[in-house]
Amino acid sequence: MAAESVPVVVEILGRSLRLKSTIPAERLKIVAQEVNERLRQLQQAFPAAPLADVAILAALNLACESMESKEDYHQLQSEIQQRSRQLIHKLEVHES
Repeated sequence: MAAESVPVVVEILGRSLRLKSTIPAERLKIVAQEVNERLRQLQQAFPAAPLADVAILAALNLACESMESKEDYHQLQSEIQQRSRQLIHKLEVHES
């Protein structure tokens, strides 16, 4: 059963946006707060930059962090699998 799409109002850079998403409302609000904070930080760092450029830079920063997190996750998964195989092997040798 698919989750129901519920409208949620969030504020980003002083603009209220009405979004429809299957993401739980509280989670969507947290995500919007993070985006808002990133945009505000970049606006302060680059006050003369057009908003579109600031938004693109924020998107690139968030995408980079997401990719790094995914890479870290896959690396940890690989390490867990390797260690699990080593432990299973030690158990099998010990039982023999």
